[in-house]
Amino acid sequence: MSLTRKLLAMLPLLCILFPTAAMQAANPTDTKPNVLFIAIDDLNDWTGMLTGNPQSKTPHMDKLASRGLVFTNAHCAAPACGPSRSAIMSGIRPSTSGNYINKSSLIHNPILNKSVLLPEFFQRNDYYVCGAGKLFHGYHFNNEVKGRGFDDYFPSKTQDLPSWQDLKFSSKLPLGGWARTADWGPLRADVTVDDHPDGKTANWAAEQLLSGELQEPFFLGAGIFQPHLPNYAPQKYFDRFPLEDIQLPEGFKENDLDDVPAAHAKMAHNPWLKKIREMGQWKPAIQAYLACTSMVDELVGQIVAALEKSKYADNTIIVLWSDHGFHHGEKGRWGKYSLWERATRVNLLWVVPGVTRPGSTCARPVNLLDIYPTLASLTACKPPTAQLEGNDLSVLMKNPQAIWDEATVTTFGYKNYGVRSEQHRYIVYKDGSEELYDHTQDKWEWKNLAGNSEYAAIKKKMRKFLPTHHEPSGVTYEVPKRKPRSQSFQR
Repeated sequence: MSLTRKLLAMLPLLCILFPTAAMQAANPTDTKPNVLFIAIDDLNDWTGMLTGNPQSKTPHMDKLASRGLVFTNAHCAAPACGPSRSAIMSGIRPSTSGNYINKSSLIHNPILNKSVLLPEFFQRNDYYVCGAGKLFHGYHFNNEVKGRGFDDYFPSKTQDLPSWQDLKFSSKLPLGGWARTADWGPLRADVTVDDHPDGKTANWAAEQLLSGELQEPFFLGAGIFQPHLPNYAPQKYFDRFPLEDIQLPEGFKENDLDDVPAAHAKMAHNPWLKKIREMGQWKPAIQAYLACTSMVDELVGQIVAALEKSKYADNTIIVLWSDHGFHHGEKGRWGKYSLWERATRVNLLWVVPGVTRPGSTCARPVNLLDIYPTLASLTACKPPTAQLEGNDLSVLMKNPQAIWDEATVTTFGYKNYGVRSEQHRYIVYKDGSEELYDHTQDKWEWKNLAGNSEYAAIKKKMRKFLPTHHEPSGVTYEVPKRKPRSQSFQR
């Protein structure tokens, strides 16, 4: 009798004596869950799952949300691409690392450089790690990370985004050189979504899943650049949002900054909204953001559909996130870089087979910093515990109403913090000035309550969540100079 047949014959006895070992013998192909890690750049709450804009059309993300758990009160660690992604990938908050701005170096930061980055963590736990598109901040990846922790990367281990060079524009775009990264507009009729860098990223990720040749367990990251400016997409996506129907943001209010401390008013100031309004481009700019979000939604749908068709569907965790929010005129600004709700609120969606309930939501305050420890918990991989500062969200996945005595913190520069609970937003600056908003009555943060003595106890409670260590700003690097516009793009 062969050894295999002898083991099978002994299986009933093994089940009685050693039930766990017997289960493992009976299921030799059991593996840790795979991870599909979808990142979206600059996507605010203008999605169906967060209902931030009634005109937004995101049916594919909505469908995905119906399969899992949406954290409706999720926030970024920092309202800027670089420090937000550094926090996600390291599990270390900006106030601990000193990584506060986009020019902050990841690799040359003495704290972050010693950390085990999320791809490295999975690689050390025998995962096959691959990715495409913008997962780290582009400057970090292109000039510093160089594929650290990845077995394969598209387009390469030294380049995160596919080239924009092949895109052809329909005409001169609105801002005409005023701000290179602030342009928007449709692409020429002969340009399809497959020609777009994000289309190339989604195609590559889908191909990996459909190939059936991924080594298991795997971590597959897909980083989508839109709706980050410049907002370029094929014409069909613009056609979904007729310009005459575009609504201006409900949260815009003239003189909204009259009760805001000078420190935040100065930090939040930028000329973009004023310039956009002067040029009559407010509605076209919103149209372009909606168009690019719609394109992104389709690409997410493409990747998820490929997973569903693949042999990996039943054993793959899906986590979808956006790195920070974006103002479209609220608080008198255009862009990110603030400690208000519009810049800190993010999309965070999980589908975890056997754990999350379809169509569930959780209003507890959570942070993108929580992704790393949560993935470690869900995959039963031992994390670098001393390094991770986020919370394991698996308890909320099992019970979204579980007791959660937490508030979440966003950092914007040295000693500037926003603290978000279920009801309130508290902001404090390094000069001691404050803001406080009650989101049950003031969703647009129009009325600063910080000076009202009736709210002293609430402020005291919110301060308990502030970091106690404030690392000085870390090493920065020189951002590579861009080529002149005429050399970078074909018109």
